[in-house]
Amino acid sequence: MWRAALLLLGLLALPALAQDRVRVRVGDHPGHGRIVFDWAAPPAYQAEQQGERVLLRFPNAEAIDLAGARRLARNLLAVAAVPGGVELTLRPGARMRHFRNGPKVAIDLLDPTEASTAAAIAPARAAPRAAAAPPREAVPAPAEPVRVVAPDPSPAPQAAPVILRAAPVEPPPLPPALPSPPPVPVVAAPPVLVRPPTAAPPLASLAGPPPIRARLLDEPTLGPTMRLATGAGVGVAALRRGEQALLILDTDRPFEFGGLLREPAFAGIQAQALAGGTLVTWPLASAMQLALRQQGSDWHVSLVPRQHPAATAVPPLRIELENGRAILHAARPSRVITLNDPLTGVPLLVGTVVQPAPRQAVTRGMAELDLLETFLGVAVLARADRVALRTGAERFLLSVQGGGVALAGMPSDGQLGALGMTRSFDMPGQPVAALLERLRAQQAAVASAAPLMRGEPRLEAAQTLLALGLPQEAQAMLGLAAQENPQSAQDHRQAFLTGMAALLAGRPHEAAGLDAELPASDEIILWRGLRAAMQGDAQGAAAPLAATLPLLQSYPEGLRRRLLAVAAEALIDGGEPAAGRRVIEAAGEEPSLLLARAMLEEVSGQPARALEAYEAAAGSRDRLMRARALRRGVELRLATGRLDAAGAARALEGMLFAWRGDAQELATRERLAALRREAGDPRAALALLRETEAIFPEQAALLRAPIQAAFLQALEAEPPLGAVALYDAHPELLPGGEPGEAMLSLLTERLTALDLSERAAALLRRAMERQPPGEGRAALGARLATLLLEERDAQGALSALAASSAPRLSTALLEARSLLAARAEALRGNRLLAAEALRALGAAGDAALSEILAETQDFAGAAAAMGRYLASRLPPGREALTEPFQRLALRQAALLAMAGDEPGLGALRANFAPRMPPGQLATALEALTTDPVRGLADLPRLARELNLFRSLPQRLEPLRTAQRPAG
Repeated sequence: MWRAALLLLGLLALPALAQDRVRVRVGDHPGHGRIVFDWAAPPAYQAEQQGERVLLRFPNAEAIDLAGARRLARNLLAVAAVPGGVELTLRPGARMRHFRNGPKVAIDLLDPTEASTAAAIAPARAAPRAAAAPPREAVPAPAEPVRVVAPDPSPAPQAAPVILRAAPVEPPPLPPALPSPPPVPVVAAPPVLVRPPTAAPPLASLAGPPPIRARLLDEPTLGPTMRLATGAGVGVAALRRGEQALLILDTDRPFEFGGLLREPAFAGIQAQALAGGTLVTWPLASAMQLALRQQGSDWHVSLVPRQHPAATAVPPLRIELENGRAILHAARPSRVITLNDPLTGVPLLVGTVVQPAPRQAVTRGMAELDLLETFLGVAVLARADRVALRTGAERFLLSVQGGGVALAGMPSDGQLGALGMTRSFDMPGQPVAALLERLRAQQAAVASAAPLMRGEPRLEAAQTLLALGLPQEAQAMLGLAAQENPQSAQDHRQAFLTGMAALLAGRPHEAAGLDAELPASDEIILWRGLRAAMQGDAQGAAAPLAATLPLLQSYPEGLRRRLLAVAAEALIDGGEPAAGRRVIEAAGEEPSLLLARAMLEEVSGQPARALEAYEAAAGSRDRLMRARALRRGVELRLATGRLDAAGAARALEGMLFAWRGDAQELATRERLAALRREAGDPRAALALLRETEAIFPEQAALLRAPIQAAFLQALEAEPPLGAVALYDAHPELLPGGEPGEAMLSLLTERLTALDLSERAAALLRRAMERQPPGEGRAALGARLATLLLEERDAQGALSALAASSAPRLSTALLEARSLLAARAEALRGNRLLAAEALRALGAAGDAALSEILAETQDFAGAAAAMGRYLASRLPPGREALTEPFQRLALRQAALLAMAGDEPGLGALRANFAPRMPPGQLATALEALTTDPVRGLADLPRLARELNLFRSLPQRLEPLRTAQRPAG
């Protein structure tokens, strides 16, 4: 009995012992071979290399299982267990590099260089000349073998300097398994002292490659962006699996995420080592996708919404068949990395690329594999062991051993055939008679079933009705199923079929059922692409339709004929003209493709033939085709110069009622309004857009911007009084912010130029009163106060400022309003109050303060204030002054002359005369500063001098009101 118990205990201990064994794996990589020891916890180990032998010492060396090293890695000639470790025999000239990857210890055996190979074979070449060698005692001993001790996981003390000596030293004794080699002659050299960095242990360069640093970038036009400093030549692939982003890089360097770990968009990011690569994963919301691009040798990974231009800019993958293999074209393929799919656990073969192209636009399912949708690169979900993916010259090669890739029915031009695609519904490509017979049998099954059991038979009958091209009947059948059994109304298949029926009936806005959650298939992708095409999103529909086109062409005739025109037009408009041409050529003389043929001629660069085809399509009995053909014909004539904007507007106006009541009419009206504006008739464009807003009230928000643009253009084009009348009729159309303020300023200037200042003030007052309290109202009040001050209405200006006051205003607007208030007080006679207010503003109020002081004949104070203003506003350097500053300098000279400040005039001449360009203003400044004005008696002489240059009037008043530079 005790023997049986011992035997049972021994059998139970065997699995535990097996689990403690350390597996050994080998592999080959470009430039080096690799041997990996899979420890359960990070060990402290030592690595010694002497010539072509490497001794690895481990604390529990007896646990190492060398069965995995029977196949020798690159640059490795032998592997043997020795007491306390493992002995490796290297290829001559090979070099060792070792590092940890988590608990694993990896030894890289680097290819020999020319120098190391020459050093390895030098003793053999020197052997025939052994007789000429010096005596034994004079021969230097071999150099000390290189000994590298891997650091313990705990923090290591600071390293001391390492002394490398080329002079002979006695080598330490080797372990018993390593016999001492014969002495090798070397040339003595003086010792060299090498001091390693204080922050790293000795020989840190052997501790593995540097990590890849990931950093967060601020990209305003994109979403959160991760920059990976990978260096040149690193291949990348990216895809989504469920709610997780997978980023695969064909490098085994460790990652350093740093502050990226705190970014919410990359929360949970982590890196996992693969065989020959690294997998980076993080959660990815269903509404987001990845956009990858290169900048120098770095990869940038951005999180963007679906259909973002940055993501769709990556060209799609092109596929061809050749001798049973699928050729996946990629300009710069890198490597194929294998990992387990996070969703299914099935092997996932990922092909990385070195440049940001191509991507697989949609998932394509086949019997033994799935070609998955990717953001970059190629990904194959292999359900069978016979599936293989490997790299070639500018391509990846996808094959299935012994049977070929199941892509039967694929046309010669390289698109996947219908038999290689997955379906979700049963709509076989049978003749009409066979489908009708099938429908009769299904209706009989519905009639014979119990009322609560008719859901499935009705679902099958609805699919047959759709295959016959009878969407209304199919929708009625599905409605009856939902009425009879509430469970049928919750069936996702029924919801999707209802959406298909609505789409076939020409009601894409009722096809919400196409969003039902069903297992992914090519048929699901096809119908969602058709919905995007019918909603006018040709760019979003082109790629899915091109990928699933063979499935569409395999549908029965009744269904296919209803969809061919939609698919062909979306393919041509969405940038897939080759696929659109295939549809047209396969359909023959199909009448529904008249418009698609015309569009194909246009994108092919044949405008004359395209116009003929558009005329043929315009003669069709299909009203929608006729309306679209007429409009596209007008646009083509406009683009080729056969019509101008006015002629195109007249032609399009005659087609306005060819199609009514949906997005097609809305688009036509918007285009007609744009042509009228381009032709110089913004008033008519405004009237058309207001009428469109009344017809389509649900689109009022969309029409707001073009209505305001037409209104502004009409105000600018109308005469002043007509523009004011138009504004009074539609004040709500004036946009806020700078565009509206600029238009009001233009209107007031035009009215003032006609001496209609009162009308201009009334216009500004009404505009101010319509604005709510805030920045906009305060700006309009300042503009009204400026206009009233020009009319010397100080009380009106102060009233306007008071009516438009607001508690929080920008600094610039607050300063402008304070200057206006001070000027108004000065105009009322309160010059002292105005001067105090202006002094409180500092440099911003010096110019106005100078004017007020000059009016009180305080010329010295006015000159000082103007000097401060010039010092704060003049540009640095000695470059020439602009005309506004020249006039201010001239005014300063006049003030200094009136104040009798001869030193100030001399300083002004020294500072400004060299910066005054030759001309009348420079001559006037010279006259003022060289012969200063000493009193009122000198003013006639000064006037006579200034009249010679015609730059100043005979009075000083214009100098007071000279234009000041902004700011």
